[in-house]
Amino acid sequence: MPSFFNLQKNKKFGYTPRYYDERKERLENMKKQYGDEATTAEQRMRGKFRRPTKTTMPGIFSGASMRTFFILGILVLAVYYLLKKYQFI
Repeated sequence: MPSFFNLQKNKKFGYTPRYYDERKERLENMKKQYGDEATTAEQRMRGKFRRPTKTTMPGIFSGASMRTFFILGILVLAVYYLLKKYQFI
């Protein structure tokens, strides 16, 4: 019977992952072999493949705003068409 003062200890869980990443291991070996040079080379390579930053005008003509105005325009035209069809206007 468990008492209040002698609590059970947590069970340990030993998990060894089965995933093998050859690229990651190769990079780690390069880092060990070349030291700091490998990390700077990796950073330079990552810098080359970054997407260029978009230079757009912020404000009313941004992508989300244009999409919102487009949807709003379609809704206004649909309501106008329905009101005209059922002769409310």
